[in-house]
Amino acid sequence: MPGHLEPGGGDSVEFSSADDGDGGSNHAPPRGQIFGDFEREFPAVGAAVGAANGRPDDPTVYDTQTFVIPEDRKLGYWSTAALICNRMIGTGIFSTPSTVLRATGTPAGTLLLWCAGAFFAYCGMAVFLELGTALPRSGGEKVYLERIYRKPKYIATCVYAIQFILLGNTAGNAVTCAAHFLRAINPTRYSVNIQIQPGATVPAPPPDGLSKGLAVGVITLNCLIHLYWPKFGGKYLMTAFAALKILLLVLVVFTGIAAFAGKGLNNPQSENFYGDGAWRRDGSTEAPGSWAAALLAVNSWPNNRAHNRGWENANYVLGEVRNPAKTLRVSAPIAILGVAALYILANIAYFAALPKDIIQKGGVTVAADFFLDVFGGSAFATTIVPLCIAASAFGNVLAVTFANSRVKQELGKEGVLPWSRFWASDKPFGTPAAALLLHWVFSVIIISAPSSEDAYNFFIWVFTSSQTWVLMRAGAVFIGGGLLYLQHSPSQSEVWAVERTDYHVWWPFTLMFCLACLFLLIAPFIPNEYGDGSLLTGSIPYYVFPTVGCCVLASGLIYWVGFAKIWPKFGFTLEVERTEDEFGNEVIKYKHVNRQRETRAEASSTSALPQFRGAAVGEVQMSQRKEVFPGA
Repeated sequence: MPGHLEPGGGDSVEFSSADDGDGGSNHAPPRGQIFGDFEREFPAVGAAVGAANGRPDDPTVYDTQTFVIPEDRKLGYWSTAALICNRMIGTGIFSTPSTVLRATGTPAGTLLLWCAGAFFAYCGMAVFLELGTALPRSGGEKVYLERIYRKPKYIATCVYAIQFILLGNTAGNAVTCAAHFLRAINPTRYSVNIQIQPGATVPAPPPDGLSKGLAVGVITLNCLIHLYWPKFGGKYLMTAFAALKILLLVLVVFTGIAAFAGKGLNNPQSENFYGDGAWRRDGSTEAPGSWAAALLAVNSWPNNRAHNRGWENANYVLGEVRNPAKTLRVSAPIAILGVAALYILANIAYFAALPKDIIQKGGVTVAADFFLDVFGGSAFATTIVPLCIAASAFGNVLAVTFANSRVKQELGKEGVLPWSRFWASDKPFGTPAAALLLHWVFSVIIISAPSSEDAYNFFIWVFTSSQTWVLMRAGAVFIGGGLLYLQHSPSQSEVWAVERTDYHVWWPFTLMFCLACLFLLIAPFIPNEYGDGSLLTGSIPYYVFPTVGCCVLASGLIYWVGFAKIWPKFGFTLEVERTEDEFGNEVIKYKHVNRQRETRAEASSTSALPQFRGAAVGEVQMSQRKEVFPGA
């Protein structure tokens, strides 16, 4: 007999038949009687049962967004490798060797640290390869933390969202790009490097306002490119800049070979490689944290994504990569190993051409001093090289803007941000316009705020290295440890073996990655005095930026408490449902769920009701049939 739901007067839900007046035939009650209070108390279940009865609309869904990525816009093998290279190569390789040498005091020790950084980079790439091929979605660490740490709900997403929104910017390389560009167009008036020729006049640095204004222009231009010309900017332009950076590093390497052959003012510098000169600590600091600071500089110099960073950039945009699992497995090792080799060879070239004291004092001028020493004061050294370094910084801004805007769009899709639908929207050009605006706003704030060199260094360390410290170190420890848990836990290993692809990172690599990131979490708290200040932050105390990073991390926890615990007590909360349409495009459904009414209803109902809450339409129908026809 057909049956229907009938709310009883007690603590159960009964299935009964309705007899008509003839005593033999039965009929189903009106639709309104079926759903009644049940639909009001459980809107999601009511919608599922309603769909089975010809009511396809879910009353909790108040907005739906469909995201279409044209096939010709998706990244291939070379454009994915270029995305990683652009993130890794900024301007740090042209300045970081000075900081590393000041900390270690020895060329041999400096080269050993760069080799260690290359090994850590490979370990990190391997970890992200297994996670990226198993979960080929845009978002990077956000996706992996959500997969590993599912309880408490939303905690991983909220903590990640706050630090990424506040710290995920491109201010450092934008300012560097502006300064080198000004030096290139007028080398006699502006300078970002020190002339090492005897008797040379050192030009003044560019005016602060001019540098900031041009840096804001760099950020704005990058955002406009990704807004209006996503295919041109995301594929062709980034590939072109990556090629230019690689050619520049190759030029550094061959110039170093020429310098070692005697082509230069003070060459060759054989004492940097032979005898006591390779290991003698000259002009270095004796601070206990000097080597820790050097390794930190190799891995996360604030004005650059050094070669132990950058492998995650492709994972941020896997939703826009063609055949993401296969492409990532090919492109990531090519980019990581290629850039790591060029970085080590570039450091060897510096030591072949320049004395140790020149490298130590060079600061951001190492590359400029290098080319001036080999080529003299020619237009190539004073104009072309700074212009190439500015282009390298511009390419880094281009890649970071492309990737970070996609992550911020994913955070909007997750529903954890205020006005999430707006930040997730891809209207009107099919690009993350709102997310690009969010990225632009915070980058401009960082650029505009500081007024002195020390203040600028402070802001750069806080808003770039704190991002590295919080996200790439703390986050990497949780990601690496979580991957070990997925691989070896009795409750998760079989599930993960089915979920992942055939790529499987060797567990010692994962363990080394975790230990390295754990060390880099602690390293900023170790004193690293040099002269009157710090090796990394100048006159600003060394402990300031990791302390600020801890505060940002704590603010993420506070935001989660408000989002997941306090706000639901005032009524509706937002939930997101991710599906795909028949063409494979991502569909996001935003739902309002009344937590208060749902909780009261669950408390007053029987155990029979909750099973319908999470049931699919087919399960609801089958349950009804089994109750009415026990033999079904």
